[in-house]
Amino acid sequence: MTTKTVTNNTKALQQLTQEQIQAERCRRSFYYFFKTFWDVIIPEKFTDNWHIKYLCDELQEVMTRVFNRQESLHDLVVNIPPGTSKTTIATVMLPAWSWIIDPTVRAMTASYSAQLSADHSVKSRDIIKSDKFKRLFPGLSIRQDFDNKTHYKNNRNGERFATSLKGTATGFHAHVIIIDDPLNPKEASSEVEHENANQFFKSTIPTRKIDKAV
Repeated sequence: MTTKTVTNNTKALQQLTQEQIQAERCRRSFYYFFKTFWDVIIPEKFTDNWHIKYLCDELQEVMTRVFNRQESLHDLVVNIPPGTSKTTIATVMLPAWSWIIDPTVRAMTASYSAQLSADHSVKSRDIIKSDKFKRLFPGLSIRQDFDNKTHYKNNRNGERFATSLKGTATGFHAHVIIIDDPLNPKEASSEVEHENANQFFKSTIPTRKIDKAV
């Protein structure tokens, strides 16, 4: 074995070690995962703020109960101004992160618009299909035979289904349900749209849970 070969092998081992460390940090901290994969889907430079870590930590606490199939203490309602990364954190990043902890998690996401829900779902899928994700978590991938924009599965029995408040959720049950912007801002003053959103929460959501206690 030549000196050059030994040097190359050492560099490869060092790189592998760094990736293993990075992968473990992602598993332990949703906030770290969020920052690590920001540039995969967002072209603008990441600007941190205290609310981002706070929200990530709150969501990690909720998901930890889901991973352990523990009884839910409460739902989590997030009210923060537009443009503060709520959707990127909760609807795009969180489902992807959940799979590196528990790849069997089934998630349902919904918004007022079917296209909006699909866009969020695709961004999550882009993270999982990215070279960075494949390097850090090589054992997890999207199934080639079940890979749609709004409904896809991984190779470990996990699943993501995206719908809208006016769409269908029949036949799908989830461990975690994420509702992102149930009302179109342009229709926020409509009593009809308010009632439609309330009915979705009251009638549809309770029937879509795998375990109602969780």
